[in-house]
Amino acid sequence: MRKQVLSGIAVALLCSAQAWAADVTGKWSGEVKLPTGQSVPFVLNLHQHGAVVMGSLAGINGAPDVQIMDGKLENDRLTFWGIRKMANAEVRFNYVGKVAGDAIDFEILRADGTAAPLASHTVRSSGG
Repeated sequence: MRKQVLSGIAVALLCSAQAWAADVTGKWSGEVKLPTGQSVPFVLNLHQHGAVVMGSLAGINGAPDVQIMDGKLENDRLTFWGIRKMANAEVRFNYVGKVAGDAIDFEILRADGTAAPLASHTVRSSGG
């Protein structure tokens, strides 16, 4: 009987933890400061289904939007990658974010390692 009670408590705790898991669905806005000192907008539209995150990053200076690839949310860690077109080349960037309520702090890494990491503090502007 005691094992059944403990098992029931464990299931209840697991279910309540899943209910409290982050939901990143919505529009998120921030900016990225480039090494040149210029700031560019960093706008994401995210859709979450369980641990899978899909969506897009708004294009910069008229460039097309970037599709989010392999988006995953594990606890408070959001990861994905995307390809930006830059100077007639396609450049892969990896994004790692730490979710805290209605904010995500991102580290943005050029996959080929040829540039210093960038950062962005984004906040939810709608949805969720």
